Amino acid sequence: MRILVTFDVSRYIAGRAQNVSAFKAECEQQAGRLVQVLQRHNRSGACYIDSSLAFRPQAAGHLSELHKLDLAISASLSEALKRDSIPIIPPIAYNQTVRALPVQRAEVLYALTRALSGLDDFTGNTRISPDTALSLDRIIMIDPMGGIPSMQRHDGSHVFVNLDQEFNDIVDELAATSAVHKEAVGQHLDNLRTLKECLSLLPPTSSALVISPEEAANSSTPTSSDVDPATIRTRRQKNPLIHNLLTNRPIISSSLPAARLTLPSDVPESAARPPSRSTLVKKGMPLKIIPDPRRAPWTPPISGRSDLTLDNNPDINFPRLLALIEDSFRRPLDVTHYLSRIKGRIAGVIIAGEYEGGAILTWESPPGSNGDPSRLVPYLDKFAVLQKSQGNAGVADIVFQAMVRSCFPQGVCWRSRSNNPVNKWYFERSVGSWRLPDDQWTMFWTLPGEDLVLDQGRWEDYVAVCQGVVPSWADGKRAD
Repeated sequence: MRILVTFDVSRYIAGRAQNVSAFKAECEQQAGRLVQVLQRHNRSGACYIDSSLAFRPQAAGHLSELHKLDLAISASLSEALKRDSIPIIPPIAYNQTVRALPVQRAEVLYALTRALSGLDDFTGNTRISPDTALSLDRIIMIDPMGGIPSMQRHDGSHVFVNLDQEFNDIVDELAATSAVHKEAVGQHLDNLRTLKECLSLLPPTSSALVISPEEAANSSTPTSSDVDPATIRTRRQKNPLIHNLLTNRPIISSSLPAARLTLPSDVPESAARPPSRSTLVKKGMPLKIIPDPRRAPWTPPISGRSDLTLDNNPDINFPRLLALIEDSFRRPLDVTHYLSRIKGRIAGVIIAGEYEGGAILTWESPPGSNGDPSRLVPYLDKFAVLQKSQGNAGVADIVFQAMVRSCFPQGVCWRSRSNNPVNKWYFERSVGSWRLPDDQWTMFWTLPGEDLVLDQGRWEDYVAVCQGVVPSWADGKRAD
């Protein structure tokens, strides 16, 4: 693993009109501190490379702010990386008259990403030849403000951001934040936009981690209380940075309900806003939700029957959806029986990426309801992820989040065979569960609080639906 470091001194010297000599001196001082620290921990040491960035010609003035820099002298940077030394690049660039000027960290980050990705610049000149091009795998942004905040999560942060799906929604959410936090919001927006631009140049497997210095320095070594064998202890907290480097995943699953996450013990309960946790950012995958809940929320059909179909819907590639289901469940579906069972019941469909994951949700009528729309039960009929995408791409989290936050924010239920190994995942993400009387199925639900269990009539409807769904597998084996 080869590492390159850049940094920001704007907190020490504000604005772009400051004395350039003072700015360079501050950069050299901060870089010197970094070199001393890194040399103690890296056998090949670290080096300060001052003159590697340059402004692009004025002819490119139409380009956005991020596109104004080039990696002008790549040899010193490339050689340092080959030696496993850690290059330290200051936020300084040189114009055509060789005058040094301060630049923003976003500009530096984008220029380095473009160069290290092996791409040609926009004038067609390759800055790093293909034989020396590196594969840029991770971008780690250490920011005192920590991860990207979320107003919808009680822990105050996005655990994982799927840019293709969530970028615009997060920007709108942050832009609507109180003016009291205007400066902080501006910094978070700048971080998010910068990472979006950088990750757009990299393979889908690349990721970025936004983390505070305190979390990055968090140690999982035993504390003094761990030494006492009589002390009751919980599992030690992992270091989010190390966890990400080893797994390319967030330290906790993004689909876990925020209520299951606890704040650090040193945070007072009266705190107005919990501290942001680290945020993993990926280019991710597009998410299609049919019908789009942003246009109109999913509600029970007034007639008691839905007009949606799977096999005749122009927005759904049914053969691919069928292949996804059969691959995920490892068994063939009785298509005729299944389409007949869900006819008039389909609430909507979620499709992640190129049919890498998805969910089919229905409105189920409990026995004796006679199609009464007020008694329709929101039900997760199929939840599928391609075998090759299970456990490594966050596909299941993306689909589940869409279901509980966008499609059925007031709650949904489903059932699973009581001995299904996936149940542990379901237990962690549901609000409640109950083993049905036949002892074959476990019912799960996400309805808030005790809304379901305290409403006897509603409870009986949910139980009846989960007991009454008829499987549609062509192999005749027991359903999962």
